[in-house]
Amino acid sequence: FYDNSKFVTYFLRLINKTQNSKNNLSENMGFLEDKKRTLTNLELAIREGLVDEEIIPILNKINNLSNYYTTSSCIGRVGIMEIPKDKNPKLYSRWLGKWHHYATYDEMFNALKERKNGYIVFVMNSPILHIACKDIESAKKMLELAIHSGLKASSIKSVSDRRVIVEILTTYKVDAPIGEDGELFVDDNYLKFLLDYSNLKLKKAREILIRWVNRLDELR
Repeated sequence: FYDNSKFVTYFLRLINKTQNSKNNLSENMGFLEDKKRTLTNLELAIREGLVDEEIIPILNKINNLSNYYTTSSCIGRVGIMEIPKDKNPKLYSRWLGKWHHYATYDEMFNALKERKNGYIVFVMNSPILHIACKDIESAKKMLELAIHSGLKASSIKSVSDRRVIVEILTTYKVDAPIGEDGELFVDDNYLKFLLDYSNLKLKKAREILIRWVNRLDELR
């Protein structure tokens, strides 16, 4: 009598290993295809002036890493929004003014002249990037590097067979209601203070981002 159980076990393990290798190859090919398509679209967007100029060198550095590519980004901004009361704010809110540079008092006061209806909110959004990672291990390394560099609000946003999306973000943010239906509830001195404060926070957020960028070579 010949006991072939060991052979069968070995054969099944070999099949499983081969299948896993095929699956990994397929997933890698899917990631590479997605990266190529996304970077082609990015090049078109850059040519059309749709990408913040200050962030382009950062995008290039990330996209040169084999296990990563960027899907969206913003260098950060300061702005004033008018948010409707009785309509979907995602569809009907409008910018009275928004600036990726450090805005001036004149720019702010000129933007406020456009106010009409709804809530008036002064905002500062930190730089934000969404990065596609080849696998969960690559995502973990990217996330750890970001958090250790000071980008404390960074997180994993989604996981799929083709990629893992990591969001890069600081904790700095400003959302300050300043008026309603065309009426301002604060004086000019407070508005100037709010702009100075937001510009300072935006500057600090960008400094933290650059600290992380300078460490990206650790992921090669």
